[in-house]
Amino acid sequence: MHVLILNQTFYPDVAATAQHMWDLARHLDSAGHRVTAVTSRTMYGSSEQFSNAHERHGNITIHRVPQTAFGKVHTAGRMADFLSYYVSSMWQIDRSPAPDVILALTSPPMVAALGMLQKQFRSRAGHRIALVNHVMDLYPDAAVAMNVLKPSGLVTGIMSSVTRRTLRACDAIIALGDDMRKLILDRYIAPEHADRVHVVQPWADEREIFPTDRNSNALRAHLGLGDAFVLLYSGNFGQAHDVDTIVSAIRGTRNRTDLRWCFTGGGRGMVTLKDLAAAESWRQVSFLPYQPREALNDLLNLADVHLVSQSPAFTGIVVPSKLFGILAAGKPSIMVGPRDAEAARILIEHDAGLVVAPGDVESMLSAIESLRADASRCSQMGVRARRALSTRYHCQVACRKIETILKQATKDANADRR
Repeated sequence: MHVLILNQTFYPDVAATAQHMWDLARHLDSAGHRVTAVTSRTMYGSSEQFSNAHERHGNITIHRVPQTAFGKVHTAGRMADFLSYYVSSMWQIDRSPAPDVILALTSPPMVAALGMLQKQFRSRAGHRIALVNHVMDLYPDAAVAMNVLKPSGLVTGIMSSVTRRTLRACDAIIALGDDMRKLILDRYIAPEHADRVHVVQPWADEREIFPTDRNSNALRAHLGLGDAFVLLYSGNFGQAHDVDTIVSAIRGTRNRTDLRWCFTGGGRGMVTLKDLAAAESWRQVSFLPYQPREALNDLLNLADVHLVSQSPAFTGIVVPSKLFGILAAGKPSIMVGPRDAEAARILIEHDAGLVVAPGDVESMLSAIESLRADASRCSQMGVRARRALSTRYHCQVACRKIETILKQATKDANADRR
């Protein structure tokens, strides 16, 4: 197959979708397929530009298209970034050889609509293209959950219509969890097409991320954490996450010398935490920037317990991909979020962590103390976390699933089953 990946971030960017698509691209390359990625030349979360507009690794070709770089500060700027990427991507796709299948993600929102248009345009020219939408965030549902759009507003209605039409034009849809699959079927896809909606959770590569000795962790030594019990949040901390419960827990442990909180990554929640840390002199809290992929194993093994967060409004809309790196590192988690969310379901099913309801600060503090005081329980949860990753959520399993979905979608498109 010739697979075209359409996503705003790609190798060597730090965003989770960039890293996941690089894993997939390398897997497809090793299986003898050809991969083209159309991505942004602007680095995730910054205005910096990649030096190479075009790059090739084996059978993987990367086209980095220009876009504006206003970032996430203002809505108008974000819309300009999205629009410029849409235009540049369409121009690049039009001048590139037709693929057999387009794998469109959801960054920027609803970029799969470009894939739908390309599929229709190329089919008129006699080239059948399959379209697969890998839904990382469901829009406009995410924008409604963030209170950016009103549930019954005009823009929401238009976006919902585009999403519905795009998803129904897809030969296959990949959801990140059972909760997301249910939401897609309830709101956008007729029940008779349920077989097109597949579940492939995010993943981690167990060869790159694996448990290491706590006492030999160089990053832990560099931060001077000593024997402290370390709680780590790694990744984007944005509007889909519960910040308030974690803030209250930090305040509730501010006099504890045996606990340290570490945060690495970005997002609005991270900005809030940094501002509060400065204003309230949180001496037990450390901050790190996004870490490169080669430093990820040391970072994830820095923690005794990891933090995962999800606001209830985002159930079925997102799945925190950070959980799968945590599983690979063999660490337990405390999740602040609803029990019916996919990440909570995984932790409960595998007994790999504890789930705390948003706003329940007392239970949050109790969960921290129970794991701090019981090293054996903490260790066994970590063992079960690693086992879950190795058997269910590691890179090879997920990439093989997606390869199979892409092959079947290509076959269905050429059979013109609709």
